[in-house]
Amino acid sequence: MNRKNLTAAVLAGLAGAAGIVGSAQAVNINPDGLGQVLIYPYYTTNGGNATLLSVVNTSEQAKAVKVRFMEGQNSQEVLDFNLYMSAYDVWAAAIIDNAGTPTLVVNDTSCTVPYLYDNPNGMQAFLPYQMALDGGSSDISRAAEGHFEMIEMGTLVDDNLIETAQGSASAATHGTNGKPADCAQLVAAWTDPDNTILGDEGYWLNTTTAGEGPLTDLSAPSGGLFGGAAIVNVSGGAMYSYDAKAINGYASDVIAGNNILHQQPGKSSPSLNSGDGFVATVFLDNGATLNSGAFTRGVDAISYLFMHDQIMNEYTTESVVNAGTEWVITFPTKSFYVYEDFSGSTTPIAPFTRQWDKSVGGDACEVVVLDRIWDREEATPGKVPGEPVPPIVSPAPPDQEIPGVVPFQLCYETSVIRFGSVDDAGMATEILGSKNFHNIDNEALGFEFGWARLQLAAHPQTDPTTGEIVVGGATLYRWLDSLTGLPATGFAVQRFANGTLGGGDVLANYGGIYQHKGTRMLSANIPPQP
Repeated sequence: MNRKNLTAAVLAGLAGAAGIVGSAQAVNINPDGLGQVLIYPYYTTNGGNATLLSVVNTSEQAKAVKVRFMEGQNSQEVLDFNLYMSAYDVWAAAIIDNAGTPTLVVNDTSCTVPYLYDNPNGMQAFLPYQMALDGGSSDISRAAEGHFEMIEMGTLVDDNLIETAQGSASAATHGTNGKPADCAQLVAAWTDPDNTILGDEGYWLNTTTAGEGPLTDLSAPSGGLFGGAAIVNVSGGAMYSYDAKAINGYASDVIAGNNILHQQPGKSSPSLNSGDGFVATVFLDNGATLNSGAFTRGVDAISYLFMHDQIMNEYTTESVVNAGTEWVITFPTKSFYVYEDFSGSTTPIAPFTRQWDKSVGGDACEVVVLDRIWDREEATPGKVPGEPVPPIVSPAPPDQEIPGVVPFQLCYETSVIRFGSVDDAGMATEILGSKNFHNIDNEALGFEFGWARLQLAAHPQTDPTTGEIVVGGATLYRWLDSLTGLPATGFAVQRFANGTLGGGDVLANYGGIYQHKGTRMLSANIPPQP
């Protein structure tokens, strides 16, 4: 963008916001994995784990990217900064436990603001300040698990010639020595050397001088990002990797609606609610596509992409190979519906039904139902294939009760479901070390392996004071526009341990991650309510 035209561009963007909405591409999850926004559903430093992460810029254009890490209970930000990637760049980092504090370790020279590579040992601790504001625990251990996101704020161009012979895009470009040309220029652009003097700010901070400001050297987001993460347990000899969810159509310009996307580090913007994509497109089970209506918030379009009435996956706790299974369930947009500081509402916004309000003990718990569990031979409690079914008189005996498979509550934005004997469940899960977990005792059924189905659309009524499930109460439904359910993502992680090989000291552990499968239910198909 030409700096001389900055003011005109800002005015045109603000005045033409309605036109932008009309022409913007529908928000969608790109099945090929490239996008403007990346959602990473889980990180952990619990239980001896570290999380490795990376993002790749596949385009020929340099990019400004917001990187944000959020703790698992209420998605309070524990670290955010700006990343400036040159064309075809890769940025990688790790999240480790450092004496009880989750800490980002950066051994990559790509430009960030602040420039984390120059920190001592490239380490930046997660910070508790936002957690202290929502009434929950402010202990940094709360940040030991959660999820993170990367949001493209715009494409970097080379119009700015202030102080150097290089524009912002060139400053981020790596040279033959493998290092960017001038990360210090980008840091200076966001630096105010003396906050008592007006007009001496860096050019991205300076909004009083014509031709400067956060849109300098920025053009519209162009997408093309992909990323992934891996949970690594060095002492346990295990690694579990996954791909980030890639979203396109988030923003059509550097000014999305009334939001300038390129914001300074330490700001809560841009967020998933800052884009100007207000219509979302999803695939239905029959392969057809479905467009949402026009939302008034960008985050609603993103939530629509993750709406499912049920999610399914496999489990195994086979004893002969010391197997274990844990499901990660993440609601990446939940805080915009249940937390007043993000939602602007003192009551929950659909599709969520409970408010995060610690002053009254509110954890924003959502009742879900693991309504059916099968083994690998189609057996389900009370119905074993192959057994004769003779005629009986009525009333018929009830089906076998499913221990642990009853309505239960997922209270956090990022939760874990552990499979296995309840007698073996401690204070944290064995694989991910999660403390935000619910246990499903498949072994009480005699089932060591199989698959299960989690219902998200309908749930029983709960007592508003105690949160307890009301037996015989009315069934409630959650919906967002034309879809019922909750906006969820995640995966199942399985671990197998064979001890050591040949009686030696070589660990023989194996593991893998399996993405959740899901279905979508149209609101028009909701059964009649009692």
